[in-house]
Amino acid sequence: MKRTLLLTAVVVGIAGAASAQYKPAAGEATLEVNFAPLGGSPVSIAGIKYRSFGTETSAFRLGVFLGFGSTTTITQDEDTENGATAKELKDSESTFSINIQPGIEKHFAGTERLSPYIGGVLNLGYEATSEKSETQFTSTLVGEDVEKGGSLNVGLNAVAGFDYYVANKLYLGTELGFGVAMSKDMTKKVTTQSLNQNGDALESDDTESNVDNKSEFNVGPNVNAQIRLGWVF
Repeated sequence: MKRTLLLTAVVVGIAGAASAQYKPAAGEATLEVNFAPLGGSPVSIAGIKYRSFGTETSAFRLGVFLGFGSTTTITQDEDTENGATAKELKDSESTFSINIQPGIEKHFAGTERLSPYIGGVLNLGYEATSEKSETQFTSTLVGEDVEKGGSLNVGLNAVAGFDYYVANKLYLGTELGFGVAMSKDMTKKVTTQSLNQNGDALESDDTESNVDNKSEFNVGPNVNAQIRLGWVF
């Protein structure tokens, strides 16, 4: 009796594994993250990509990246000893980025675990930058020079890639593309503070500048050097 039950369990397990659905079915979705196993930072979340499968062979995709970074550097130490009136001064930089990549994919039969696909992706990006530098004019007056700028990015890519399902609903993949990309730096807003003619207060001067601003247009192949790790839900 025990042998019969054990044999039945083994047969059921084999049958279940044989009929396992590795690839997404219609109505399912995926989330994925990128990682570079041979790089200095093996795990890198360079945005999150979501895919929704309308059918087993067609999917809508949306990649989103939000980033913020800031750096502060002390350029002068505070010193109030022996009659000194030096205040602590700082330079600071900050960057905010947002990137949205909607697109579509067409998947082919491949094999039970391999899902090759082609598709199209639109890339929309915006980056805002800010730089601030402090200057001490008198024992009590500290002025700031502020420069705010940024850039806009637009691109359109034809992509090709594949997903390989290493386990049920868990896959690895990679992707390459060919497309056009355009970027343009926005006009910088510059605010400069200085002493007034009497030397007892600060006054501000607002200007705009396009110095060192660039516009770029590129056509050609591009490759995602990272491996995609995703799961189906």
